[in-house]
Amino acid sequence: MPLLPPGASMESTHCCEEATMVWIAGLFLVAHGLIHLAIWLPKADPKAPFDAGHSPFAGNVRHTAAAMAVAAAVVLAAGGLGLIGGASWWPPATITGAALSTARLLLTFNKWWLIALGINAAIIVLSVQQNA
Repeated sequence: MPLLPPGASMESTHCCEEATMVWIAGLFLVAHGLIHLAIWLPKADPKAPFDAGHSPFAGNVRHTAAAMAVAAAVVLAAGGLGLIGGASWWPPATITGAALSTARLLLTFNKWWLIALGINAAIIVLSVQQNA
């Protein structure tokens, strides 16, 4: 039997663990949204290994990519805050934010975005499971 604080029960411990995971997941979604702003809003650094505003399909798409990044950031952050607050709309918001992010990653695709595509896929799958 695990050691519990005085007066704590297994149910209360499970509840605390669940609440902690909700906070961690919600803050992850907010941080994931903010990272979009950090990558797509600054001007391109000529020393960077890639240009976040360049599309292999359409050339310079800096303004479009920045607008998509802002939209994804806002929707992902809202989804994260909705998750923390227990709102019923957080799964669709999170799915929409991750879909916007994925569309922007595909528009400006380079090998550096593979991990980000995996993160977005995980966000979408986990959100769909919660929505079911």
